[in-house]
Amino acid sequence: MKIKALILAIILTSCSNSNELILDVEIKDLKKGKLILTKLNDSVLNSIDSFNVNGEKNIVFKNELNEPELLFLELYTNQSKDPFSLSFFAEKGQMKLKTSLDKYGYELKVTGSKNDSILREYIKVNKKFNDQKIDLIKKSFELKKNNQNDSVIEVDNLLIQLNKRQFLHNANYALRNKDFEISPYIAITDLRESNKILDTIYKSLNINIKDSKYSKILKSILNN
Repeated sequence: MKIKALILAIILTSCSNSNELILDVEIKDLKKGKLILTKLNDSVLNSIDSFNVNGEKNIVFKNELNEPELLFLELYTNQSKDPFSLSFFAEKGQMKLKTSLDKYGYELKVTGSKNDSILREYIKVNKKFNDQKIDLIKKSFELKKNNQNDSVIEVDNLLIQLNKRQFLHNANYALRNKDFEISPYIAITDLRESNKILDTIYKSLNINIKDSKYSKILKSILNN
């Protein structure tokens, strides 16, 4: 009987959807609300699935996912007129997403996706760049108010240099991760100002990645 059960388990496993995403969501302190899983197609967010939360702790989405791509999880509650939103790079298989109601999307832990791990590190470094830029912009504004024009020029030059450093970091980051779908995604979202960089990234991509959704978008940009 044990052998028959084992054989049955193997058969069931082999018959399961190899392209299925099983997304386990945990949102601390959420008692009631509606979650809508969406994806971006032609600049329009399309609903994939939804879950009405009414005290449930176990929130699971099961959907077909043909390839790794960025998905969005919108949360509707009575606390806000507009939904809270977060994004993550989904991959087929088992994924876990943990956040909280008061810091929805700001403090986010995602497991089960290599692309998302690369994305989290990318976001982390870019936040440091953006924080520095905000500080420089504030400083420039204060100097302008005090008519310290020479100092304004210095600060503005620092801002230009910081923008260049950030752009080069992002380009190198995309190149270093050319074996993942996140690479063309970074290219089409943050590096469009340089066709030369876009072309370099596209040519560096693994042959399998060139068949991905974001790589095809990248190719279409280069062909226009």
